[in-house]
Amino acid sequence: MLLQLENTNELNLKKLLDYARQLNLRLSLVDDTESSPSLPGKPLSPAKLKSMIEEGRKTGTITLADAHNSIRKTFKAD
Repeated sequence: MLLQLENTNELNLKKLLDYARQLNLRLSLVDDTESSPSLPGKPLSPAKLKSMIEEGRKTGTITLADAHNSIRKTFKAD
C-alpha cells in the first residue's frame, strides 16, 4: 500500500512512525530506498530511463506515434 501524506512536517512524520512501531506495523519511507525508483512522484535517473526504454523496445513495444500511424493505415484514414 502506498500512502501520500500531505500538509505534514518531520515531527508529525516521526510521530506516525513511532505510533506504527507501537502497533507492530511496518512502515518505511519510500524515498529512503532505491528498490522502487519508478513510483509516482519520484524521478527516474537518466540511466534507469534509458534502460526502461531499451527493455521496452526489446519486448516489441512500439511508440504511440507508430501505433497511431499503423491504425490510420489499416483503416485507410489518410
